[in-house]
Amino acid sequence: MSATFGLTGCALLCLALIAAALRLDRRTLRIRYAILAAAAVLLFIPIGGLPIVAYVRGTTGDLSAATLTLAAGALVSRLSGRAVIEPRERSALLWVVAAASLFLYPFALGWTPFDPYALGYGSIVFVTALLVVTLAAWRAGLKLVVLLVVAGALAYLAGVYESRNLWDYLIDPLAALYAVVRLSGEWVRRYLPSVASARR
Repeated sequence: MSATFGLTGCALLCLALIAAALRLDRRTLRIRYAILAAAAVLLFIPIGGLPIVAYVRGTTGDLSAATLTLAAGALVSRLSGRAVIEPRERSALLWVVAAASLFLYPFALGWTPFDPYALGYGSIVFVTALLVVTLAAWRAGLKLVVLLVVAGALAYLAGVYESRNLWDYLIDPLAALYAVVRLSGEWVRRYLPSVASARR
């Protein structure tokens, strides 16, 4: 099961990247589907005994709910030609992923005695915090954040990956890097011109 879900997730990410690189939303609907269908077939063509997507998985590992959610949203947007994720929802998801990654990865490097990654092995505190975040997001109408947590938790309970750490199902370095870079870029575009104007 792990290999099937892992390969499918990596294929989804590859298709989203291909759709973005080729700007499929600028092409006719028939061409969009034709290109993606051809790309999907190519991804599973074996080279050296393994499909191409298996080499991607070997590089990225199994993808988290955060990466899959962002990839699915990007792919559907390119296919439909319109944004399927509201800006407020996307921004909230990026902030949650960025905050979680800044909490997880610096400490997990061993710079301090506290290792938040260990919380993913069934910590009641971690599960309670996730429940609070999910309920707060639900109350605020942030469906995408709720989807992220619920999908990650269900995948963890079903054991779709080899990892038994809940963190691995929720976020991964790809999602973390994307969230931090995207939010940093938005901050620069929003505030840097006003700072430059104020100094004149």
